[in-house]
Order: sequence, then C-alpha cells, then structure tokens
Amino acid sequence: MLTTGIERKGNTTVVRCVGRIVLGEGLSKLRDAVLCELDKQTIVLDLAAVEVIDAGGLGLLVFLHTCAHGLGTELKLGARSAQVENTLRLTRLNSVLRLCSDAEIDSYFAPQFEDERRERTTSAEATDPQNECVGRVPYQCRGVIVFEQAKVPDAE
Repeated sequence: MLTTGIERKGNTTVVRCVGRIVLGEGLSKLRDAVLCELDKQTIVLDLAAVEVIDAGGLGLLVFLHTCAHGLGTELKLGARSAQVENTLRLTRLNSVLRLCSDAEIDSYFAPQFEDERRERTTSAEATDPQNECVGRVPYQCRGVIVFEQAKVPDAE
C-alpha cells in the first residue's frame, strides 16, 4: 500500500511517499497526485520511506518525468531509501531522472519570513469524494487527494 502526503510552498511541491510503489491502485493515486501539481515549477518526490519499487513504479517515474519535462516543470527524486537507490542504479534510471539531496528538499521549505507556513495535505484526508483538485492541469483529478477544499452543491 502506498500513502502520499503533499507539502507546498510557492512554486514547489514535495510529495512524500510511504510504502510500496508497485503495480496497483497506489500507482494511480501517485500519478494523479503528481499530475495535479504540474502547474508548479518544481515537484520533488520524497522516497525515503518507500520500501520497494517495481517495474510499474519505475515506468510511472519515467512517465511523470516526461510529462513534467514537457510542461516545463522540474521533477526531482529526493531522499531515496537504499532499496530504491539500488533499483535506480541497477536500471540506470539514476542517469535519466533528476536526483536531489535531503538538504535540497529542506532548502525549499526554509522559512523566509517568520509568519510563513506550509500547506500540507495527506492522502488520509482524501476519503471524501467531493474533494477535488481544481484548475490545475487538463487531467481528471477528482477524489484523489485534497488539494483545495471545494464545495459541491447538494443535488436536490
């Protein structure tokens, strides 16, 4: 099972992944979460808590990299677990995908002003199907992860 959490600040989004990036529903959730953020300048996938990634997960990373690159968004892989790091090295995707360090991730979220705060969202909050990602990219994002709270009129 894969759980994702999202932190945003300015033009940067960090998608924190916990669990397994393997073929199944988790891949769809991760794909939708990242595609809903393609309007940002930088998207960082924090893979520190990822136990394993299979061929489907690797294919998704390449797909997301291609989509982001095509739209002028930089997709980076940060804080990789030893298993993920080894898989990227064995498949040589570490030479294709942009990798970044923990320090680089932290630098995106260093407060510039005392009253500045981050916006956080977790996939645990995505249980309400009326929540949607509004106005991001021309892609179906409804019911994936709560990005912005949107009120849906009651059907009467």
